[in-house]
Amino acid sequence: MINLGNLKNPAANSFYRCAGPNCGILKRTNDRWWLMWTSAVNFNQPVLYLCAWDDEIANREGTIHVCGELCAQKLQSQFMGNIRESQLRRVSASR
Repeated sequence: MINLGNLKNPAANSFYRCAGPNCGILKRTNDRWWLMWTSAVNFNQPVLYLCAWDDEIANREGTIHVCGELCAQKLQSQFMGNIRESQLRRVSASR
């Protein structure tokens, strides 16, 4: 029996699947993936962050795993569309 408490980085054995629309491929060890996440903490409005793969960030709650540029662009486009739609709803509601 393996005691997982003795492993230095049990998350290294995790499986990551691309969050890109209609993608879902699994990450391999030598892939050059990207990470994305959103936050409204620092600027009081939603901000989209993007960085090269980092194991520590990859394991944080809310991090989106992305296989490459095309999937990152699709997710960025969705984010931007959601922001605009939300802004338009607020303007319409205030009239």
